[in-house]
Amino acid sequence: MADFDVVVLGEPMVERHVDADGRPSAPDAVSGDAFNAACAAALAGARVGLLTALGTDEGGDRVLAELTARGIGVEHVVRDGRPTGAYTIHPDPSGQPVFSYQRAGSAASALDPAALEPDTPAAWGPVLAATPVLLTGGIMAALTPGTEALVRAAVRMSASACFDVNFRPKLTSPGDALRVLRAVAPDCAVVKIGSPGDSGPLFGLTGPDEVAAAVGALTSGTVVVTAGEDPLVTAGPDGLTRHPVPPSPGFVDPTGAGDVLIGTLAARLALGDPPRTALPEAMAAAALSTAHRGGAPRATRAEVLALLGRG
Repeated sequence: MADFDVVVLGEPMVERHVDADGRPSAPDAVSGDAFNAACAAALAGARVGLLTALGTDEGGDRVLAELTARGIGVEHVVRDGRPTGAYTIHPDPSGQPVFSYQRAGSAASALDPAALEPDTPAAWGPVLAATPVLLTGGIMAALTPGTEALVRAAVRMSASACFDVNFRPKLTSPGDALRVLRAVAPDCAVVKIGSPGDSGPLFGLTGPDEVAAAVGALTSGTVVVTAGEDPLVTAGPDGLTRHPVPPSPGFVDPTGAGDVLIGTLAARLALGDPPRTALPEAMAAAALSTAHRGGAPRATRAEVLALLGRG
């Protein structure tokens, strides 16, 4: 069995770009919250494995190749005849990007808690038991009732879990997302929630302090509340703390910044850093990720530390 510092449970997807006539306008890429977070954790110095299912199609081959190129372990990726999850970006009449998802019936959406059993093709239970940190979130839980049950079981089984709320109204309802959060939060070491995108629909709250208190009532772990360019708020055993967001060297695109933050944070915590140093590094990595298009991070750890003046 491979030794990992962090395992990420989620669905990486193929990203396709087409023009207004439906013709390919750029090469296919790989993206998705799980992919972005796994890449961030690897760049932060962790040994990272991905727990997911991919099709035996060309898209699955592409995802595997990209994960391998980025140093992410694929030993426990399951493949079957269902398609690999994907999404297509096309312009609307005004030229703004529109996202269309093709993940219904995907290989990852068919996963359920049986994947944790040691006598199954996935056999992820022993991997979770041997890995310091599990990173998963609300998107994976929202795919199907089976993936929700898998996320809940994996969080309970893990040594230490980081959960990213990541509410998506096209995948789930506020009530169902809150129900999942209430189920997993007591077993989580870290819960990340965005304000107002996550907190407004789930709690009817947008003030970071109020959001931290509401989520903190569900967990004894650390609550991380992101609020765009406003200070990040954490709540935990040491009380409420505000952290100024470091400036991006050249803001281009915020896509995936939250994924990068939680992936970097999970990595540094797994490697033994205390939250007081892990969180600034995660915030710096997220800031650097906004300097280019696309959600997958590019900045090396040396570049992240240089932004913090630690280089």
